[in-house]
Amino acid sequence: MKILRDRRLAALLAAEVISSTGTQMTWVALPWFVLRTTGSPERMTWVIIAEVLPVGVFGFFGGAVAARFGTRRTMLVSDLTRVPLFAAVPALHSAGLLPFGGLLAIVAVSGVFLAPYFSVQRAVVPELIGEEQMDVAYATAFFQAANRLTICIGPPLAGVLISLISPARVLYVDAATYLVSFLLVGAFVRPPEVTTEGPPTRVLDGVRFMLRDKLLRVWTPAFTLIDICWQLLFASLPVLVVTHYHASPRILGVLFGAFGFGALAGAFASLPAVRHIEALTLGAGAFCFEMVSLWILAIPGVWEVPFAGLAFAGFFTSVVNAPTLTLVTLRIPRELRTHALSSFAVFQCIGSPIGLVLAGAALTHYDARAVLAVVLALQTVGAAAFVTAALVERTSLRASLDSPG
Repeated sequence: MKILRDRRLAALLAAEVISSTGTQMTWVALPWFVLRTTGSPERMTWVIIAEVLPVGVFGFFGGAVAARFGTRRTMLVSDLTRVPLFAAVPALHSAGLLPFGGLLAIVAVSGVFLAPYFSVQRAVVPELIGEEQMDVAYATAFFQAANRLTICIGPPLAGVLISLISPARVLYVDAATYLVSFLLVGAFVRPPEVTTEGPPTRVLDGVRFMLRDKLLRVWTPAFTLIDICWQLLFASLPVLVVTHYHASPRILGVLFGAFGFGALAGAFASLPAVRHIEALTLGAGAFCFEMVSLWILAIPGVWEVPFAGLAFAGFFTSVVNAPTLTLVTLRIPRELRTHALSSFAVFQCIGSPIGLVLAGAALTHYDARAVLAVVLALQTVGAAAFVTAALVERTSLRASLDSPG
């Protein structure tokens, strides 16, 4: 494929696949480790909060850091610093030197480096291939397909490794993947230097742009609510498995893997779709099917029921993401991109800690399926706002194209 013939893109793709596989394993292993060692859903959610909260606190400055040091250097620092942090968790646990507060501190520090990484993760692709929407959409869909493959591999592999070794030791694997990613990016990924005209951008310039843009000022709070709900949904899955499916880590891995396999299929389906279907139409339609699929999770039944819901939801999530992420990225002027994308990530993460605190309390006192039903109702509201704004923007664009002159 043409994308893989570019050594920079091939190395970036390999780095993301390797590190994302380790991250997906950690998303299963770390909450499971806390849940099984403490027996507390609230403590489990606090660990997730510890990683997400720094993105909200430092995210605005993450864009400024990325803009100052460049996308490549930001990725290198973010990868390298997370190697000793994740390796420290199993090492300290084995030595009996890992109190719960220490675990929260390590996870929180790792979250600090997620903020600048989020701001460059999307911005680096157009730096490498240019600003043409079709090219960026296709590359985004291709990277997404590779990333979805890691969701298929990581969680089931984590479920097996948890059974064979321990959830804490799985984090050694994640640390190693960040090191490999650092080496690949350092050796091969070198975006061209770009000079921007005009005065230097400021920390909040990205926020100001999103508030002025008629589509992004609706999509930003909609995605904030939707991302909160995704956090709550995935936080509910381990509790659902413990309370309804015999506390089997293999079933937990299979459920996460179902989402991954569906997402992988959807990512491959989006490759031709982004070239033949208008982006706003594709994103809005897929979002509707995604929400229908997610509501299957609230239906009582054997574990194959949530398996089916997560598989279908994963498929349509990938079809949503490729055109949507491209529209968001290219809608932002290049000189503001790292600031605005970092701010976009902040708004997605800023409400998650509050939601996760509430989820921890709710999962302690209420059935996991009842909590899921409330979460899905809120997620439906966010999806409706996204779809409505997309259709309004599509109508506006068509009217402008049809008008004379």
